[in-house]
Amino acid sequence: MYVTLVEKSSEGLKLSVYSESLALVESDSFNDSYTLNFHMQALARRHGIQKSLLVIHDKDKNAVNLSLAQDENSFFVG
Repeated sequence: MYVTLVEKSSEGLKLSVYSESLALVESDSFNDSYTLNFHMQALARRHGIQKSLLVIHDKDKNAVNLSLAQDENSFFVG
């Protein structure tokens, strides 16, 4: 299972995707959630990611949300 970490802050969104062996697959920054969501869905297709633990860390609210993304349409940050 992959691990997808999204860090949200007033500065923007940072995406880090790790493989099953926790090797960094991809890292990038985004200004808005629309671009991030599109990129994550394309990334899931491109790398054949079937399942991922989706970790969303809101730095401004000091909160963490965990969910399981099981297909490309569930790779979504609100």
